[in-house]
Amino acid sequence: MEIKIATWNVNSVRARLPVIIRWLNKEQPDVLCMQELKATNEQFPFDVFENLGYHCQVNGQVRWNGVAIISRLPISDVETDLSGFLPEQKRMISASVHGIKLINVYVPNGGEVSNPRFQEKLEYYQVLRNYALKFNKPTIILGDFNVAPNDIDTHSPEEQNGSICFHPLEREEINLFHSAGFTDVFRKLHDDEKAFTWWDYRAASFRRNRGMRLDLVLVNKAAENLITSCVIDKAPREWEKPSDHTPVIFVFKVSE
Repeated sequence: MEIKIATWNVNSVRARLPVIIRWLNKEQPDVLCMQELKATNEQFPFDVFENLGYHCQVNGQVRWNGVAIISRLPISDVETDLSGFLPEQKRMISASVHGIKLINVYVPNGGEVSNPRFQEKLEYYQVLRNYALKFNKPTIILGDFNVAPNDIDTHSPEEQNGSICFHPLEREEINLFHSAGFTDVFRKLHDDEKAFTWWDYRAASFRRNRGMRLDLVLVNKAAENLITSCVIDKAPREWEKPSDHTPVIFVFKVSE
């Protein structure tokens, strides 16, 4: 049995709802993890997704944050607290789906490197890593990590080096995930492909392909060999009123 799972920073679930519905009808994923809902639980369109056959678990917040997991398979063991770190910011929701632990995250952007929030961002990676390591089952951390891990993951590495989302300290945190036993699935399957998941709305960035690969799927050793494919779907970024991010889709093999 194969489960089709996707992660997508939708940049407002309400503003992007027609795009999300169109994509769900086209791709038919079993599970979609969304970030940057910009909606409270009360504002989340449960009825729309339930009518499409999805169970919904939401950790909502207006303005910048909010995450959700929608699934055609039963969802259990839901958690919305990242070890008490930044509890006022709704950036994580985790759940078990068919024996898989999914940890859906929206890592802080950090603002400028000189901003105190940048240190919070670095600490967020550390707390997230420790949280993920406590599960003794196939575990997948997925979502908007707000960092391009390597030179190949951004359009102008020399120009951007040292700036937010491509700072050496941020990239080192991703390396520490690797050291802890987590694998970047897309990069494992596409080792030399320069591909992006985010393009600024400004300066015709998408048309010029000036983007960054900020949306990652990291898997532990128990999950690594169960992933059969991982692709970036650029199509929704070309649609009317898109998110500035686009989905990452992967297929996970499980027993019946």
